[in-house]
Amino acid sequence: MPTCCDCKKELPKAGFAKSQLKKKPANRRCLNCAVVTDSVRSGGNGGGGATAAAAAAVRKEQLKIPANAGESTRNVVERGVEVSKSIGGTETAAAVEKFVTTSGMMGKSSEADSKSIGGTETASAVEKFVTASGMVGKSSEAVAISQPPAAASPIPPGLADVMPSLTPSQRDLVTALCSPPANQSHLFSSWPASSTNGDKAAKISLIEQLESMDQSYPTGGLLGYISNARALLEKSRKGENPLEGWTPQVPRGEAFEVGTDRWATVEKKGLKYLGKCGFVLVAGGLGERLGYGDIKIGLPTELATGTCYIQYYIETILAYQSRYAEPGTKLPLCIMTSGDTNAKTVALLKANNNFGMDPDQITIVQQGQGVPALSDNDATIALDPDDQHRVLAKPHGHGDIHALLHSHGVAKRWLSELNMQYVVFFQDTNGLAFHCLPLAIGVSDELGLTMNSIAVPRKAKQAIGGISRLVKGKKEERTINVEYNQLDPLLRATGHPDGDVNDPKTGFSPFPGNINQLLFNLDPYVAALERTKGAMPEFVNPKYADAEKTVFKKPTRLECMMQDFPTVLDGADASRVGFTSVSADVCFSPVKNATKDGIALQAKGTHPGVVASGEADQYGAVCKILRAMGCSIEDAAPAIYGGISTIPGPQIVLKSSFVCCPSEYAAKFPDPSEVKISSKSSLVVMGSGVTIESLELDGALVIKCEEGATGVIRNLVVKNRGWVKVPDDSSTDELIKMRGYYLKKTDTRTITFRKDGTIEGDYDPAGTAPATEAPEEKNVEKDLPSLTQPTKEESNEDTGLCGSCIIL
Repeated sequence: MPTCCDCKKELPKAGFAKSQLKKKPANRRCLNCAVVTDSVRSGGNGGGGATAAAAAAVRKEQLKIPANAGESTRNVVERGVEVSKSIGGTETAAAVEKFVTTSGMMGKSSEADSKSIGGTETASAVEKFVTASGMVGKSSEAVAISQPPAAASPIPPGLADVMPSLTPSQRDLVTALCSPPANQSHLFSSWPASSTNGDKAAKISLIEQLESMDQSYPTGGLLGYISNARALLEKSRKGENPLEGWTPQVPRGEAFEVGTDRWATVEKKGLKYLGKCGFVLVAGGLGERLGYGDIKIGLPTELATGTCYIQYYIETILAYQSRYAEPGTKLPLCIMTSGDTNAKTVALLKANNNFGMDPDQITIVQQGQGVPALSDNDATIALDPDDQHRVLAKPHGHGDIHALLHSHGVAKRWLSELNMQYVVFFQDTNGLAFHCLPLAIGVSDELGLTMNSIAVPRKAKQAIGGISRLVKGKKEERTINVEYNQLDPLLRATGHPDGDVNDPKTGFSPFPGNINQLLFNLDPYVAALERTKGAMPEFVNPKYADAEKTVFKKPTRLECMMQDFPTVLDGADASRVGFTSVSADVCFSPVKNATKDGIALQAKGTHPGVVASGEADQYGAVCKILRAMGCSIEDAAPAIYGGISTIPGPQIVLKSSFVCCPSEYAAKFPDPSEVKISSKSSLVVMGSGVTIESLELDGALVIKCEEGATGVIRNLVVKNRGWVKVPDDSSTDELIKMRGYYLKKTDTRTITFRKDGTIEGDYDPAGTAPATEAPEEKNVEKDLPSLTQPTKEESNEDTGLCGSCIIL
């Protein structure tokens, strides 16, 4: 293979002019070297010293390329540009830059570079550089006089130091970030020009973080994020109203009361689709805010059984599957995690064998590292004040779930391969989430809805977003959540002088409250994902430190929300959005606040949203459903634990294996008037084969029914000291400290129906069981074990990532 006498590279014959191949091997120059040599000679013979020097500089850098080593031509040319600026001024630099852009070699891989160097492509590019420079006949002195000072390089010296160590895509990214219009070179400006190994690793770590953020942002990467941020920040600075031109109207939907015939009728319609639902759990949160050192889905929903949230959700989905899905059909669950929660979620599932769900039913998708925080209206990316080699990252919001379901093909697979018809979105710590799901599906079926927001009755001007139908002109329509501080002024500005007012018939606003529990018809949902890639509209909410809105109190970021999906629907689907409204005490009790914050909220008349209220509401929802069907359930007097006022009992837990929706209660309690439960009682029932015909309970009763067994509770009277909440403000156990109490299980009557037909617990369903006083049991709740840590036996197992879940 011929060798160039200048660059010493072995190249195919195509890399040499025919005239060069006729020369002696010691005098052969490849096309690249021959053209550059000619340009140097031309510069020295009338072309001007600056042109010659610039061309020579490029040539000098090219000679540094090891033969066939494939080092990127981009680096070489960039060095040539820098040298040319210092020698010949901006005109010569512009010529060299034209060489760069016309060469077609920007960003090529080293493999491609090695093939191209010396070929006709490079030769043609250099010829353009020579002729385009416009410097022929000019002396270097004329150039120096006529040209302004050279512009500074966009690449800070400390970044240039690590450029050879970066991948081509990383070099492209940081170059784009340093150049107009991004102008983010400050990220690297403090770096020293030369680095130790440790410094270099820290520098590359920042670049890797930027690369991850670039890849995870769905609309144009980081450059798109910066562009979007500048546009939204300018609108915020000007005070532009994003709802300008839209007129609010009452949305489509219906409000329901549990226990009514209408509820039963619509719920029955939804039950036939309950076995065709996929479930999406948005679970990106840690429990730190609550005073809990683990993930929130590992929190016990209540202390009566210790069932944690993820267990409760999975057991309910499996109950739907066993009773309403076609034989052999498995209902899928997708869990969205974050970098903080992903490993702990996998570990919790593994330690508990997925709580009974088959591994192939569970898909885990992880959000990215967040988005860059922005320090000013020009969308200047903020560095972490504690680590100048890290970008200050903030969550982008739960709206990312739609993009993740699209990018990982989850929703499309559920539709095309699993034949699901609906997809349900729910939050990580709302223990009442599924009570009204069949009802909502029935509403979607009746109204033909693409998207259905489960909502709660809302008082006018109440500080919760309202579901509103917005119209613009005759063609545009969307039904979305409108924040309460926007809804009232928007109504006043569009012909409603009183703004948001209560309907005299219901006592509530006609715009129900949003709780971020969503139901989609899967077919149009997937179609919208395919068209939009799941990217949600963003908003920005900077806190300004000055009246001119030019200084931020702290860095801000762009956010997106999953409930804004209607904004990307088009055509008929945009009009097929509605709501299902149910009283909050049946469907919504989030656990999201620390106790001290909950105390302050409760003092203002707002639901505290703490662990204690979540547990009390879990019991309360079941009590309300039982009362609505005719059972006699006494309420306990309010009690205060840890500063939070709740209704402490009765404590009733009906596991989903027993009943999983209100319509099933009638079959399980065929004569509700014969069921009487006192305010101090605790009742736990588990197993599908149990029926409670008549019961008088004043204490604690646990009923278990093995799979395949059946049992009837008839004429049973239980009276014992039961279970009592004991105030405890000094415990170091997180589960007790968050609540302000522990559960003392003094007396418990337990009845177990075995599948062999035997009954344990001194109970004869054929006769009348007298009131009994159970022996005192030890307090098992004072020192509660961690429900999210593996047992002693499990701790001896491999603690690596679960291989059974699908991790995306």
